[in-house]
Amino acid sequence: MVRRALEAAGLVAIPASQWRELRNHRTVRAIHRRDVIEIEELYRSFVFPDLPRDPQRVDILHNLEGTTVGEGVHIVHYLHRALRQPGDVCEFGCNEGATSRLLANEILPHAERRLWLFDSFEGLPAPGEKDRLIDDIAHLGDIARYQGDMRATEEQVRDKLALVPFPPERTRVVKGWIEQTLARPEVPRQVAFAYVDLDFHDPIRLALDFLDRSMQPGGYAVVDDYGFFSEGAQLAVDAFVAAHPSRWRLLMPHPAAGKFCVLERLAAV
Repeated sequence: MVRRALEAAGLVAIPASQWRELRNHRTVRAIHRRDVIEIEELYRSFVFPDLPRDPQRVDILHNLEGTTVGEGVHIVHYLHRALRQPGDVCEFGCNEGATSRLLANEILPHAERRLWLFDSFEGLPAPGEKDRLIDDIAHLGDIARYQGDMRATEEQVRDKLALVPFPPERTRVVKGWIEQTLARPEVPRQVAFAYVDLDFHDPIRLALDFLDRSMQPGGYAVVDDYGFFSEGAQLAVDAFVAAHPSRWRLLMPHPAAGKFCVLERLAAV
């Protein structure tokens, strides 16, 4: 009788065990959200004293996927430093759009800035010869088995941007493999900040070479997975910086912040 009454009211009865699991999950999520607030304040107090405040940011940091809160705070800090220079903002490898949402939220007040999002939406490409598996995150046993993994859709990304809400007319979603899309004429002429999350050596190097042509001094790029997942990510960054030591500087975060690095543009070509 109770079940029928609940169903008539549009409610669903669930077993007590499922309710306890749901309640515990919500409790953990609430604790994590408070941790996000604390982490951001600690960074502001001891690392980035000029980190701007934004009441919307905590929920976005709370819902990052595959990106630590520490890395998210670094993205915010270096993005705002880069915004002192002209240019658009790019993300290379946006997956479902969690970090796209973070970038969009931060540049929302800057009406002249556009957000460029590059992704194949076909998952990971085939690894190259310089990609060696160092962190088997999905326990597949072989880096070649990751081809096609981590697939997302453009709709998922746009749904995330709508939460900001970020104007569609300021968004450029560029679909395709990076070696093809960066060869098109429809790319940003000037980039102030970029987040590079392409996982493998060759795509990362292509993105960095593009930024070497399009980013002016004072710009920044955050490169994910430095020393993580595929060895190729770090190899690409290290070779790029070694090839242009007067134009780029490698900045490393505290190891607890996550597996990523920051590239600072020092001089023009």
